[in-house]
Amino acid sequence: MIRVSFMLDRACRISVASACALCISMQTHAAGFFEDADIKLLNRNFYFSQDFKNGDATINPNTKERKGRRAEWANGVIASFSSGFTQGPIGLGLDLRGLYGFKLDGGNGLAGDGNSGPGLLPRRGYNRDGKPKDSFGKLDYELKARFLDTELRYGDVRPINPVVHTSDIRLLPQSFRGLTLVNDSFKGISIQAGKLESQSDRTDTGHNQDLGTAYGGRFKQVDDFKYFGFDLNHKDQFFVKLHHGRLDNIWNQTSLYLDWVQPLSDYFTLNANLRYYRTRDTGQKLLGQFSNNSWSSQIGLKAGPHNFVVAHTQIDKDSPFDYLWHTWDFFLNTNSQVSDFNNPNERIWLMRYDYDFAALGIPGLSIITRYVRGTDIDGTSVASGYSAYKNIKNGRHWERNFWVSYVVQSGAAKDLAIKMLQATHRVSGDHTAESNIDELRILVEYPLSF
Repeated sequence: MIRVSFMLDRACRISVASACALCISMQTHAAGFFEDADIKLLNRNFYFSQDFKNGDATINPNTKERKGRRAEWANGVIASFSSGFTQGPIGLGLDLRGLYGFKLDGGNGLAGDGNSGPGLLPRRGYNRDGKPKDSFGKLDYELKARFLDTELRYGDVRPINPVVHTSDIRLLPQSFRGLTLVNDSFKGISIQAGKLESQSDRTDTGHNQDLGTAYGGRFKQVDDFKYFGFDLNHKDQFFVKLHHGRLDNIWNQTSLYLDWVQPLSDYFTLNANLRYYRTRDTGQKLLGQFSNNSWSSQIGLKAGPHNFVVAHTQIDKDSPFDYLWHTWDFFLNTNSQVSDFNNPNERIWLMRYDYDFAALGIPGLSIITRYVRGTDIDGTSVASGYSAYKNIKNGRHWERNFWVSYVVQSGAAKDLAIKMLQATHRVSGDHTAESNIDELRILVEYPLSF
């Protein structure tokens, strides 16, 4: 018995020693904190204008005037330092981002409210009701640690998944203050989890701002957003994403993504996907009592440089499909440039065509054209936090997009990107929650890496 105990004790010690050796060997491939570091600089020039049509207008928050147009032009610089990991069983590192933006054009009469719409520049005052600032900036940091296949980060993090997709569609990117975890221990599977306690908006000049939702606003009573989920990649053909998030005192939201890519030949590729979101009120129900089921499906055919897509979305139950404040991605297949196409009970169809000009000898040039139509908008039984929809019984709208982008392929200006995004959005029926708008965005981005 003593011999067995001795053998077991010895085996345990060997196992622990082997595990420690494995940890050290896996971490020693890291060259070091400075040796694996990298510095990047992104220069972003952004013009954003919206022309309101058919009598629609926006209100200047400073002068209270009705304006038929708003426009801003600004330049942003995003400098980032990303360290490597120190050697040893647990690797430690640090990421820093310096963000600075300055106005090129957009006076008090034309600038947006710094909170929605163009929102390239912040306005002065706690409620953003003053004149637009000439410049603004902030510093983000992330402390990071790596153990085996797990990476832990704390600070101004930028998670990207179906329930929290950090926004970078304005002059400067958004960030959240909190803790995130990513584990890649299993081949083809990535596990994510996190707790976010505050946010810094794309026009904020500091951190620790209140959390909230895109359509309900921000709330001091919201303490955190917690999320957990996993992504599965099977042979780069079948993809699954299952994620759950809880926004304190507002909702529990679960998402399921299914994507399938099937090559038919060297020229043709078929792709299809399904998006589903289930959202239910929770806690103090700050936006009222509601339930929402939103689903979206898409099928596409890629034929060489051509790509054809048809998609359909349904918003079921009496609330819009809502998401975290100013996060953004194509959560559902029919989200668009001006409108999210996510109104209560809405039914949406999308047609899309892409072309890659590399087939004509112009690599880096591409176009995307889209037409989206939504009908059956009915918000008569909407939750109290979404009162903007209350008087809509039969709302309709459509949007047309034309996007062109070009990325320089070689030479001194390699990776310089030029994008033009034009959108026309029109409403009809009794849809008063959105506006008739012609919108134009022009971006020039030049990334440098050291």
